Amino acid sequence: MVFLQRVLEAQRQNTSIKKGSLRVLRQRIIITIVVSVLVLALLLSLITVNLFSEKAIAAPDVYFGVDVGFGDEYDVYRVADAVEGYANLIIIGSLAVTTDTAVLTRVCDYLYAKGFSFIIYIGFGPQAPEGPDRDFFSTTAVRWGDQLLGAYIFDEPGGKQLDYSPGSIHYVDKPVKEAVNVTDAAQQFFAAVNVALVNITGPMYYNEPNLRVFTSDYALYWFDYIAGYNVVLGEFVGNQSRQLAAALCRGAANAQHMEWGITITWKYNQAPFLEDAAQLYDDMVLAYENGAQYIVVFNSPDNQSATTELGILTPEHLDAMRQFWDYASIHPRTEGKTVDTAYVLPSDFGIGFRGTEEAIWGLWPSNATAVKIERESNSLIDQYGTDLDIVYETLCDGFPVRLMYDRLIFWNGTVIG
Repeated sequence: MVFLQRVLEAQRQNTSIKKGSLRVLRQRIIITIVVSVLVLALLLSLITVNLFSEKAIAAPDVYFGVDVGFGDEYDVYRVADAVEGYANLIIIGSLAVTTDTAVLTRVCDYLYAKGFSFIIYIGFGPQAPEGPDRDFFSTTAVRWGDQLLGAYIFDEPGGKQLDYSPGSIHYVDKPVKEAVNVTDAAQQFFAAVNVALVNITGPMYYNEPNLRVFTSDYALYWFDYIAGYNVVLGEFVGNQSRQLAAALCRGAANAQHMEWGITITWKYNQAPFLEDAAQLYDDMVLAYENGAQYIVVFNSPDNQSATTELGILTPEHLDAMRQFWDYASIHPRTEGKTVDTAYVLPSDFGIGFRGTEEAIWGLWPSNATAVKIERESNSLIDQYGTDLDIVYETLCDGFPVRLMYDRLIFWNGTVIG
């Protein structure tokens, strides 16, 4: 009897052990499954983050950054450090930097090391260009390869033509002082600006005829390209129509097979000078959606307009720039902006599209043709939005240009397509 009890007790213990082992085994299986799921989720999240990071670095197909006008080399460093990671372009716009070759070389080395592309400003001087030493582009500059995009030579030649009047201290910079008609004005503008560009880039000074030349302007973009600029940055300025500026600058570039961009400059003539962060973001997106290949925010450290340690850029402006970089990263443009419709202006008719009273070529009072063009341009912009270019019938002095558009709306009422 005692033996039987022991046998039964042993069987109960063995069964209990087996049940306990099964419970432990099930627990281990469950733990293994949970751990595997967590590891898989972690791996997927890391892959997603990595893919997004690669896209954020590689996707923006636009040169985007800041024109550092005024200030010294340390101002350039501060701005570059502030926008590093969400900008890829710096225009070295301060003559205090670009006219000192040793300082300019240090600044370019700094920007190159950080991965920025950069453009060097050169002004017109009475005896020689206001810029680096004459051998700079043929010797020193080769060390930066294609990160040095070119030279920004002379500022706003079209705007100066329209706005500088006799008696102004800047009247000497007006390319055309007098002309017999619009064709004569166009020819003189071409001659004056082109000769200056050739003198600077050619044998008379830098002897780099293939140096890419840039400018920023708020009018007469068509004639800037004819005069010899490779890239014109149309300006978003004041309360002027942003879309009108884009249509004029893009049309001039498209018709002449050039690159173009936008500079966002002062909205006000007093502090805070630059538009607020929300409008800045909207303007950058608008320029991008119009197909701009360069988008630049003008900044001005160390002069009467400076409002922050960076110039006129506030933390809110920097946040807007960062948001735009993210926007461009996740909205890559697979191809250039295609525009099928163009409004065609009369040959050589130079106006600034800033009101019906504005002088033609800055030389003659407005007339019925100017008023008609101004009104029709704004009406067509309202109708077509980003899908309209504004171009001219000919390049200059009747020289033909092939307009590659499906629909041409001429200033005189003729419509083709």
